[in-house]
Amino acid sequence: MVINKFSSIQEQVVKSADKAEADRYFNFPFEAIEESLSNAVYHKSYELGSPIEVQVWPDKIQILSHPEPMPPVNATILKDQKRIVAREYRNRRIGDFLKELHLTEGRGTGFPSIYRAMAGNGSPEPVFETDDKSYFLVTIPAHSALSNQASNQVGNQATNGANSLFFKDLEEIVAFSNGASNGAGNGAGNQARDIISNAIHDRVREMLIWLLNPMKRSDLFEQLNLTNQNKNRAKYLDPLIELGWVAMEFPEERTHPAQTYRTTSAGKRILNLIGE
Repeated sequence: MVINKFSSIQEQVVKSADKAEADRYFNFPFEAIEESLSNAVYHKSYELGSPIEVQVWPDKIQILSHPEPMPPVNATILKDQKRIVAREYRNRRIGDFLKELHLTEGRGTGFPSIYRAMAGNGSPEPVFETDDKSYFLVTIPAHSALSNQASNQVGNQATNGANSLFFKDLEEIVAFSNGASNGAGNGAGNQARDIISNAIHDRVREMLIWLLNPMKRSDLFEQLNLTNQNKNRAKYLDPLIELGWVAMEFPEERTHPAQTYRTTSAGKRILNLIGE
C-alpha cells in the first residue's frame, strides 16, 4: 500500500445556544476510511503488481485499487445504488481474516457501512468510480465545514508569513506543496521560482494556470505554443505529474481517448507561493 501524504483526522466541536449538547463531527469519519481500506485489501487482485494508493487532501481522501470490482458491480450500479452486494469475491480468505479482526462486518456490508458513516458525520456522500476494466476509485469528501477551514488555512499560509519561509532545494518546495510547511512570502516565492526553473523548467506557473480547468494535452500544448510530441510531454508535463502538482483524469490509462489533466491542490499551493 502506498500512502502519498498523511493528514490526521480532525474533530470539530460546535456549541449551539439553543441546546445543551455540542455538535461533534470529523473532517473524515474513521469508520468510512477503515471500511474503504478494508474493501480495497479484500477486493484487490494480487496477481497485479499495482499497489493500493491512498491520497489525502484537505478536501478529500481517495483510495485507488486494481482492477475493476467483481460482477455484478459496475459503473452504472455504483452510480445508481447504495446497497450493493457482490456475488463473487477475489479473496475469500482475506475477507474472513478481516472479519476476524473486526475490520469488516461481513459480505455485502461495505458500501452501506461507508454511506452510513458519512451520513452520520454530516459529510457529503462518498463517490465510487470504475472504468469497468482496470481500476476502482473511492473518494471520501471532507465535511464541508472542515474542508473550507483547511482551504482557508492553506491560503493564509501562502500570504501571511511574508519572507518567513526559504527553500534549499526542490524537495523542500515539494514538501511545502504537500502541506508540510507553514508560511510563505515574496522572498520564498522568488527563490522557489529560481529553483523550479533550474530543477525542472520555467513554464511551471504557466502550465499550472492553464490546468486550473481540466484540459487535454493537445489543447494545453497549443496554448503553450508547443508541438504535441512525446518529447515535450516528457520535458514539460511528466515532471509536474511526478511531483503531484498535476493529475490525470485516468491515471491508470495514460492514452485514454478522453484523457485530461488538471492542477491539483498541491499545484495550487505552488501557484500561491510563486504568484499566480
